[in-house]
Amino acid sequence: MKVTVTTDSEKEKKDRDEELWNKDLIKAISDEIKTEFPNATIFKGKILKDIFLYKDEKLGYQLQFGFVDQDIVIYEETMDISDFKPVKNIFLHNNKDNRDNLVIPKIICELKYNGITSHGLITYSNYASDIKSIFPECKYMLALRYKKSSSENKLFRHGKSFDKIIFLSDKSAKGSYSPGQFLVELKSDQNLRERFIEFVEEIKSSLRIKKTHFVK
Repeated sequence: MKVTVTTDSEKEKKDRDEELWNKDLIKAISDEIKTEFPNATIFKGKILKDIFLYKDEKLGYQLQFGFVDQDIVIYEETMDISDFKPVKNIFLHNNKDNRDNLVIPKIICELKYNGITSHGLITYSNYASDIKSIFPECKYMLALRYKKSSSENKLFRHGKSFDKIIFLSDKSAKGSYSPGQFLVELKSDQNLRERFIEFVEEIKSSLRIKKTHFVK
């Protein structure tokens, strides 16, 4: 049996590459959608994931709103929740940065730079299910910069709650990521450009208001 151990330095590099690509991808997507959707905001930040009751020893039952970080969030509307702050039995968990407005996500994208583990797929697929139970109109996607060893079989088996899954390259990452690298590669790599545009068109399609009698 082969056991692979990830060192701290390897994890730090992986996190750094993913963070830098995340910033570049937000810019690339923003540039593509801003003309058609001027009211759309795209950012990396916290989204409401769960609502549950917790019994505090001193305050009794509290209605808790649990937030989680998401790599790419696209939204057009927010809900004023400033009245929640003075209420003692309402607690906003893991959301110190914005206690006045609740973002109503239209699209969420989980990003992985160089493949994704089965554990990661299961975790974020569960996140997708939880978030979509609160925001039924939200589309939750998974985007991989490099497929690496993430087989389509694994993506289907463990990514059941994702609305869409795309990998922008069939290969594995080589070397460290440099700021702006993805933006340069979009101009020089035709295959990458085609996959990225398909990804963007799926985002645009989800944002467009469609005339239909279907409720869902």
